[in-house]
Amino acid sequence: MNRISTLLILSFFIFLQNGLSQETPHSVFNANRGGDQQWLTYQDNHRALYRVITNQAFHLLEERAAKVLEIHTATDWKRYQKETKTALCGSLAKFKKTPLNARTTGILERETFTVEKILFESHPGFYVTAGLFLPKKRQKPAPAVIYACGHTELGFRSETYQHVILNLVEKGFIVLAFDPLGQGERLQYPNAETGKSRVGSSTKEHSYAGVQNLLSGTSLTDYFIWDGIRVLDYLETRPEVDMNRIGMTGRSGGGTQTAQIAACDQRIYAAAPECYITSFKRLLQSIGPQDAEQNPYNAIANGFDHADYLHIRAPKPTLVITTTHDFFSIQGARETFAEVQKPYTAFGKPENIQMVEDLGVHESTRNNRESLYAFFQKHLELPGDPTDSKTAPFAEEELWVTPTGQVGTSFDGETVFSLSRNYFAGKKVTESGLPEIVAQTAGIDFQRKLTAAVYTGKFTKKDVLVQKYFLENNREDYGLPVYVVSNENENSGKLVVWFHPEGKEQVFEEPLLAELVQDGHTVVCADLPGTGELNDPEFSGDGVIQGIPFNYTFGANLVGKSIPGIQAGAIDLVHQFIHTEEELAGKEKIAVVQGLATSAFLHFATVKKSFGKAVFLNFPNSVSDLFNDEFYNPEEAFAVAPGSLLYYDYPALTEYLSASGVGVFMSEKLSDNRKIIEFINSR
Repeated sequence: MNRISTLLILSFFIFLQNGLSQETPHSVFNANRGGDQQWLTYQDNHRALYRVITNQAFHLLEERAAKVLEIHTATDWKRYQKETKTALCGSLAKFKKTPLNARTTGILERETFTVEKILFESHPGFYVTAGLFLPKKRQKPAPAVIYACGHTELGFRSETYQHVILNLVEKGFIVLAFDPLGQGERLQYPNAETGKSRVGSSTKEHSYAGVQNLLSGTSLTDYFIWDGIRVLDYLETRPEVDMNRIGMTGRSGGGTQTAQIAACDQRIYAAAPECYITSFKRLLQSIGPQDAEQNPYNAIANGFDHADYLHIRAPKPTLVITTTHDFFSIQGARETFAEVQKPYTAFGKPENIQMVEDLGVHESTRNNRESLYAFFQKHLELPGDPTDSKTAPFAEEELWVTPTGQVGTSFDGETVFSLSRNYFAGKKVTESGLPEIVAQTAGIDFQRKLTAAVYTGKFTKKDVLVQKYFLENNREDYGLPVYVVSNENENSGKLVVWFHPEGKEQVFEEPLLAELVQDGHTVVCADLPGTGELNDPEFSGDGVIQGIPFNYTFGANLVGKSIPGIQAGAIDLVHQFIHTEEELAGKEKIAVVQGLATSAFLHFATVKKSFGKAVFLNFPNSVSDLFNDEFYNPEEAFAVAPGSLLYYDYPALTEYLSASGVGVFMSEKLSDNRKIIEFINSR
């Protein structure tokens, strides 16, 4: 053997020894080719939760699009309008029109107009702050424009929004601008000392309140729309206003409100949503679901899309105002506009639907503002010059309606938190009907079928053997990471399936694991969507509160699903795996469920009974406790199925399992290890 050959062989053995001595990567998707490279088609597996949501959304939106394609005549469109309006506005029936108790708290004088500071109640004790801008030279009665502001802590006092308001006033329009809840003088969680919100920005104010409302089957959208309806009721009390010539506009969040309120209240004759209209498909493809009020309850599941805001209004005049580089996709706006032309044409008024598009980002451009003025001048019959003029905005404090600049520190009134309790009414469910209602509420279908358990290697950790798998399924949207943990020399015991809220790796931090394996039990643990290797740490959105990404919650609810419902579907994959894998199938199966993983497991186990025993470690607070705590824990709320509190709570599901013959052991502390093992070992 020559010297070169000898060196090559020695080098190979040195490489082999060093390579095998390195710790085997723990990821189930590791491709075993050095470094941290993963299977190519699973490199974005951490987006599993979002992919489940969007795949369902796109499927439902395709069904809706096919339905819309079959609508042609005016008669068919009227039928569709009625159905769609019910889907959006039907939930408002829980609200009742009560006295507005409106009053003027102050008046500002300018040379050409006055501003009345208005306070009224959209619900008893729930105050709305507004400014009524009255041109001194105007028609009698005059057309009025409702102005809804976007996401800003200043509400309608923002210089950007005042500029449009004052231009409209100078052109002879009466303008009523109001603060949405969570903005301006209507913070829902005000800090009395700082005057700022205790939960964060306006989008956080909305989302924090919105998630809590979802627990009881209500979207915050309802409260936003109802405020707008009561604004119209207030305008009806003003003799200066011609109620046959009412317009509404607003940008960004104000565009959302304009689209929603104008769809639900036909008193708005001309509507011009700005920098909002797109389509749910393009929204989900680009920036994802936004804060709470932009997501009507189960909207996509109910066959609703952005175009339906406008379909409902046809043939009333509507102007869609867009910019080319808005984060609300311009492509979605174009596609929506093309669709909405159909009913307007069927009703013989194709000229009443318009779209203006200007170069810009998420902003109000001069060209778009002038198009807005011209639109209202034409359709509200107030001819004039649409030129955008310079304005002199008021200082924020000048436009305060309340003494302190905040309703919450000026009056002892209601908040969304207190109102939601007034309007909540639970529904009784029989024990036999519980599985079906749980499946419907959480969006569980169990149609995901295991197609392969892909073995990717093994490693040892803390003196236990860990075998790695990922579970493929017929929907091909993610692979489910699974560990099978055992004592290499003795595994004749039972099968313990452990669900941890942070994923499979965290199980190794619990002393109970070593004791179970030492007793000869095999432990299976998995990453459910949103945890472990199926967690996307870079996911962000305007509904993230204290690090909890509620944009997932809003997206899931749009398509009729929930986070625990999606995770229950993943538990079913684990269930299929342990019943088909030869070395696991014959063992007695016990579940160990820890912390907030309890929600997903209870949803799964109520619908599909599969474990003879269940051990619950650190059982979470009830959903009822979350609903009744003004400053609830966002992490706990993330694990709840929207609408579940109407029908059931965690204790009720646990009682159902016990009544169904499942042995249940509750432990508040992991120091109960010996008792837990005795329970697992018992017959």
